[in-house]
Amino acid sequence: MDKSRAIILILAMAAIVAVVAMPCSADRNDEDSMWTEGEDRGPGPRRGPGRGPGRERFELTDEEVDRIMEGLKKRSPEKAKEIAELRKKDPDRFREELRRHAREEFGKIVRERIEKWQAEKRARFLEWLAKNVPEQAEELAKLKDRSPDHYGERYELVLKKYGRIYNESRRNPELAKVLLEDLKLQKRRDQLLGKIHTTTDRGEKEKLIKELDEVVGLRYDIIVRRKQMAYEWLLKRLEELRNQVRESRAEIHKAQDAKVKAENTRKRTRELLEEKEGFRWD
Repeated sequence: MDKSRAIILILAMAAIVAVVAMPCSADRNDEDSMWTEGEDRGPGPRRGPGRGPGRERFELTDEEVDRIMEGLKKRSPEKAKEIAELRKKDPDRFREELRRHAREEFGKIVRERIEKWQAEKRARFLEWLAKNVPEQAEELAKLKDRSPDHYGERYELVLKKYGRIYNESRRNPELAKVLLEDLKLQKRRDQLLGKIHTTTDRGEKEKLIKELDEVVGLRYDIIVRRKQMAYEWLLKRLEELRNQVRESRAEIHKAQDAKVKAENTRKRTRELLEEKEGFRWD
């Protein structure tokens, strides 16, 4: 096996490992795994809900800077005046000094940003819930008016149950639709099982068992569809990896050419003497 094929094989194995993180997990060894996968942890998010605020560089708006400066002026007018002079002369140092001497005001801005982000996130989730699971949205709305203290707890439970599906609806609407349908089928399955175990009417029990068989069949189709989606994703990822391997191989082959090496060497030497950046040597 040549090097390029070995690289493709390694990358393919990496992609197969990566697919475990996909919502459509692979079969387990036990025969019941097909029916239980995804149920032990529920449909809630497997990872965090997103990057959220604070994970990227925190940039203050001019309005926020003005607010911080006003607070600093009240506490330390001289320091505020000194820092204000840096705003145009040295913006980088201005930001450093502002953070150092206005921690209280800066912290307040950060908290406001986080609270705003959380409120917007909650509003988007509730909007999605109202469209896709209206009965849950209505229940939450009534509870918010009737018992605000219990509303927060109930909201967290609903978010845990539907959060993953909501997140997928923003990335992969088709998968979200499949997951939501699967959740409804699981709920109907549990309802039927409860009735089957409690009913004493023979005819009613047979009718319920027949409906249960239909629900199980529908779940089978849903699970197969999820596996099909995982398979399609894997094929797409493998093709991307093959393209990357081909591009990398072509780049290396070109760089190994003696003429290309000589040209880049002369160019780099000239750039070093002129203190310019060019070919990526590091």
